[in-house]
Amino acid sequence: MKIKPPGSGEPNFKPTDETQKASKKTEKTFSLGRQQADSIQGASFTEKAQQAHFSGVTAQFSKTDLRNPQKVELVLRESVQELLKTEFPKARFANEEDRKNFVELMANDPLFRGKLLGHLEKLLA
Repeated sequence: MKIKPPGSGEPNFKPTDETQKASKKTEKTFSLGRQQADSIQGASFTEKAQQAHFSGVTAQFSKTDLRNPQKVELVLRESVQELLKTEFPKARFANEEDRKNFVELMANDPLFRGKLLGHLEKLLA
């Protein structure tokens, strides 16, 4: 059984107004506005963590605290909290629970955790 296509079955090569409008698009290369480019060039959370001084954390903890597994967790969470306050002051969370969840997420992220611990190892006396 052969199914007939709608219409006469022959292709329609006459352009309609809609296809003519589409073909008149200007041929610009992809570009970003100034605001978009600035936000893309901004440092990521990990990059900011590797550049931060963590004055509050360095005053509160020492390098020996990084040898204690329980204190490491506390140092990591405090570091993420301080990073949010100093490097990302405009960060908004719906409530305090969301902020705590974000801190937990970052403190438990293996890649971020490794980089942050390496940086803290250099900073702490």
